Amino acid sequence: MKPKRHHDNISLTPNAVIRFCKVGMLAAAIGVLAPSPALALDLDPFDWFGSEETTDPAVPEQPREPLPIDQPHAIEDLAYGDLLFEFYQEHYFSAITKILVAKERGQFAGNSEHAELVLGALYVSYGLLDQGEAIFRSLLDTYTSVEGADESWYQLARIYYKRGDPQHALDILTSSINEPLESRATEHVLLQILCHIRLGQVDQAQSLSQYLREDQAQSLFVRFNMASALAQLGDMEQAATYYSDVLNRSRPQTELDKTLTDQAALALGIHYLRANQLQQAQQVLHRVRLYGPVANRALLALGWTHFHSDRKLDALTPWMELNERPLTDPSVQESILNVPFVFEELGALQDALDGYKSAYKIFRNQRRRLDTIKQEIQQPDWIERISPVDISGHDAMGKLPEFKLPVEDKVTQHLYRYFASNEFHRLYRDYRELQRLYMVLRHWEKQFPSFNEMINTHVERLNELAPKAEKAIDNSKNFYAYSRVKLDEFETRLNQIIANNDLTGLANVSQLIQKERLDAIEAALVDLNDPDLYFEEWEKLKLLKGLLLWDLNATAIEKRWEATKEQVAMNNMLLELERRIRALMAARDTRLNRFYGFESRIIALRQTVTELEQETARQLRQQRRQMQTVAIGIIEQQQKQLDTMRAKSLLAIARLQDLGYMQERDRKREREQSIMLELGKEPAADASEQSATDGDGVIPLEEKAPAQNLSDVIKRIFSDD
Repeated sequence: MKPKRHHDNISLTPNAVIRFCKVGMLAAAIGVLAPSPALALDLDPFDWFGSEETTDPAVPEQPREPLPIDQPHAIEDLAYGDLLFEFYQEHYFSAITKILVAKERGQFAGNSEHAELVLGALYVSYGLLDQGEAIFRSLLDTYTSVEGADESWYQLARIYYKRGDPQHALDILTSSINEPLESRATEHVLLQILCHIRLGQVDQAQSLSQYLREDQAQSLFVRFNMASALAQLGDMEQAATYYSDVLNRSRPQTELDKTLTDQAALALGIHYLRANQLQQAQQVLHRVRLYGPVANRALLALGWTHFHSDRKLDALTPWMELNERPLTDPSVQESILNVPFVFEELGALQDALDGYKSAYKIFRNQRRRLDTIKQEIQQPDWIERISPVDISGHDAMGKLPEFKLPVEDKVTQHLYRYFASNEFHRLYRDYRELQRLYMVLRHWEKQFPSFNEMINTHVERLNELAPKAEKAIDNSKNFYAYSRVKLDEFETRLNQIIANNDLTGLANVSQLIQKERLDAIEAALVDLNDPDLYFEEWEKLKLLKGLLLWDLNATAIEKRWEATKEQVAMNNMLLELERRIRALMAARDTRLNRFYGFESRIIALRQTVTELEQETARQLRQQRRQMQTVAIGIIEQQQKQLDTMRAKSLLAIARLQDLGYMQERDRKREREQSIMLELGKEPAADASEQSATDGDGVIPLEEKAPAQNLSDVIKRIFSDD
């Protein structure tokens, strides 16, 4: 199996990790040797034994040529390949765990820098910016590549800006980066401008705007940000140029490009609308997708272009389309008031009054609905009900499911837009990670009885083997004692043979048989006691004894050497037997002590896991409360906006009521004056002031006292509610 390598299309989702690895995170700052072709062995024999060109070991090794992390590099450590497997499976939490465990065990010998880089990037992706920055600072301090360091700090500054810490991002841009990359010079200045704008330092931002350089090779995202920055600085003419350039680029393919195009068209259309260039505004706003993320604002602006073009009736088309959309969007709420306003401008006062009343009721009902939503949010199990999670622990280290609100829930259907906020999404992601950590701790807590059972099983097995082991030890001791006695006797005999030069002491069986036969023949000749008669036999006996002696003498040295070797070998075998007897005697105590050590460690780990579980549960409760607070704050903000819209509708109703009262008073005065003239009498002064009107319509049908304040108007209008 070939080791897995990094490639240029590496994707470290979440987004923070992508920037650290893909764009050249620590580019040329982390030095690794380029992998040799096919990792082949060097077969040059001179390299094995050295050569004349061998480097003097006293000379310090020259720094290696740095290699960016996003380029292919060899995997030298098994633990590094293991964490990369988890990483590419998008099991980021498990990857962090494996990195920390491998670091603790010292398993990163050749890929320590790469492992630290991945760990830092994962920390950043989970929002642990301080820990990630500490790792990057430590890595950057050990290398001399200025370009790689600058690029790394730029990416980290971007993340701090996205996380809502522009001051920290600005500090990095101004103090940690020595010389920005030529390809990122404009983006470097742009990010500083955006940081100054977010910090309210408009003068500093304007002073830097002159260093923005236009480059057609820049991406849509960069050009859109340049336009946004210039628009916030008040230079709308230059901003409109960049917005137009974004719109005139090639047809967008990705969802991000389409969203940027929609936002550019909306910003440019609003600019034309404010500049009273209504025709251009309509043309640009028509390019916004009807169901895109900014479609509601575009429809609202499009209606105003028709309204200001003296085509007030045409303004009803986009606004009435907007009225059919969810009330959670402020643009929809404004359009609900704009429709009766158009009726009012066209002179249909009764329709306008009905529209304002309907708008008031819509805002009131929506506010009541938000009260119901607040009550649902305050329930302890609200998060679990709207987004259930598998708590079985079967896949505790798996990928977390995305946050999804149940579509069939009538309450949550009004919350999609608000739960898309960055703050709530960040809190929810942290909550899910804490929840998974809690499940992991619970999973390990359930494993502790298995560990104890495993130890008990081993101890029971040792107890079962103890009698057999003791019997084997006794037999071995007896055999050792017997063998040691026999070996000592053999050694004594061998020493005597060598000392006395006993040639027959090491004779073989054949030689011993021959000696016995010769001794028997000699004894028989002695018994005959007639040397003269048996002279020939005595001569043959002497010859045979000489031959036997010559044979014994010829093999004596070799046999003594062989016997000595056998004596040494047997002695070594007895020493090994003695060592094994002692090891067997100590094995039981050693294993028992080891298992007792495991038991003590399991107790300590169980206590630690329990404490972590309690702390995680506390953090979960705190995170849940914080999420509920944020969600309720979002709802209350919407309620304040609805109260504002209700107040506007009431003011519009009061305005129409006042207008109707004035018109009726004038008509009554004219009618009374005409009657008096017919009768030949002078009209009474301010006679019409005695008339009154009610609050149920534009033209009152009954005589009532005029309303003195807005409260009276509201009571009369909604007396039938």
